[in-house]
Amino acid sequence: MNTPVGFKQRLGAELALLERARAERAAEETSGHDMPVAARRVFARPGVRRTAFVGLAAGTVAAIIVATSGGQGAQTQPVHAMTVAQVLDAAAVNAAKGPDKEPGLHQWVYTDNVVCTDDCGHRPSWERYDGVKRASLSKTSGNRNVVFVTDNHPQGPGKVGDQPRETREVLSRLPTDPRKLLARVSTDPFFATPGDPRSASMYYLGGLHNFSADPPLAVTPEAQFTRILNVLQTASTIPPQINAALYRALALIPGTKLVSAPMRDAAGRSGITIAFDFQDQFRSHGYLFLDPSTYAYRGYRLDRHGDSSFSSSFARVATGIVDHPGQVPGGPAPDSSSVVVVHPPKTR
Repeated sequence: MNTPVGFKQRLGAELALLERARAERAAEETSGHDMPVAARRVFARPGVRRTAFVGLAAGTVAAIIVATSGGQGAQTQPVHAMTVAQVLDAAAVNAAKGPDKEPGLHQWVYTDNVVCTDDCGHRPSWERYDGVKRASLSKTSGNRNVVFVTDNHPQGPGKVGDQPRETREVLSRLPTDPRKLLARVSTDPFFATPGDPRSASMYYLGGLHNFSADPPLAVTPEAQFTRILNVLQTASTIPPQINAALYRALALIPGTKLVSAPMRDAAGRSGITIAFDFQDQFRSHGYLFLDPSTYAYRGYRLDRHGDSSFSSSFARVATGIVDHPGQVPGGPAPDSSSVVVVHPPKTR
C-alpha cells in the first residue's frame, strides 16, 4: 500500500514530540525544582515573568495544571511562592500607578484605622492638609456621635507625619533611586523614630526620652525597617514615584522576608505579609501587611516577648480627601450641631 504524502513527516514529528514530553516528565521527577519544565519555558518568555508574578497573590502557593499522557489525567505541580523582592517590586509597580493629586490646603485627610492593643476598635480621624487642625470622632454622654476639632501645634522639630503638607514636601524631594532613598531616610532626623539608636547622653525610661544634640542615625537594619514602615504608616499622602521607591528600599534591608503562612491584620483581613525579626532584648517581630490584589499598604503588627511581652496592631481600613471634618469620602458634610471646635487655653 502506498504511503500517503506527508505521513512519514507527520509521524516523525509526533514521535519527536512524544519523546520530548517523556524527557520533560523525567526531568521533573529527577530535578530539585518544583516548577515543571514546560512552565519554566513559559515563564522564560519575554514579558511573561513580570506579568506572572504581579498577578499572583504572594504568600500562597500557586498551582500549574500539566496534562500527561500516562492515563492519570491532569496533575497539579506546586510552584514556589514569590520572593520578598518580587513582592515588593510588584508593590512598587502598583504604587507608581497611584494618583498624584495633592489636596487643597483647607481640605481634610480622612483615615479610618483599626487599632488593637488590649482590645480592638475603629479610630476614624481627620487632619487638615495645612496641618493646623485635627479632628476625631467621639461619643457624648447621650451616645451621640460628635466630631471634636482641635488645633494642632506639634512640639519640637518637624517629624514625618506631624504635618501632612510638610511631610509630602519632604518626601517629594527624596531620590527615586531605592539605595539613595534608603541612605537619606537612614540619616535625616526628619525620619527619626523612638526606636532609633541612642547615644550615651540619651535616656529612655517609662516612655520619657531626651535626645542628644546629635541626630539619631538608622545604622542597623532594625532601625531602617522601622523608619520605612513609619513613613508608610504616618504619611497621609505620598507621591507615587516615592511610594514605589520606599517599597524597593525595603527590599534592600537585610532580614526582610516574606511570610508563607497566611496572616490577618488588625481588621481581620488575610493578605500578603512581610516580616522582620529584630535582634533586640525583647525578641521583637515586625509585620507589614499588604493588599493581596493591589499590594497597597494595609498596616503593621509588632510583637514583643520576654518580661514585658505585648502585641500591638494597626490596620488602615479607609482613607480619602474630604472638605469637612466628620465627612467620609462620597458622603455629605456633617450636621453643624455634631461638630465641636475645641480651642486650647490661652496663655499669658
